[in-house]
Amino acid sequence: MKESCKDYLNHSELRSFNETLFSFIDEKGVKDSEIYKKVDIDRKLFSKIRCNNNYIPRRNVIIKLCLALGLKRNDFNKLLNSAGYSLSNSKFDLVISYCLDNNIYDLKIINDYLYTYSNTVL
Repeated sequence: MKESCKDYLNHSELRSFNETLFSFIDEKGVKDSEIYKKVDIDRKLFSKIRCNNNYIPRRNVIIKLCLALGLKRNDFNKLLNSAGYSLSNSKFDLVISYCLDNNIYDLKIINDYLYTYSNTVL
């Protein structure tokens, strides 16, 4: 009985944020520099994300990483959840959901929507 519980936990355990992020980057076949430039974060912060397995950036940084990678909703949620975050029913999150559902990944367009409907930007 105890072994089956242990097996279940091992198979169900989420990968860390770091592992999840870099598996998506590898899967997409893009360079780190392409991603951090697209997300508009500096190389130092990206290096901290890459080198420190326990480091979790702010939620908005993770959302921008998801968008820069062009992740579909399921993978978007997987990366966000691996950092302990999720989307809610706030106007901000609903705008992000709308963009995901409509394949809008351009940060300028997304920020225009966000500013218009929630008076904030990524």
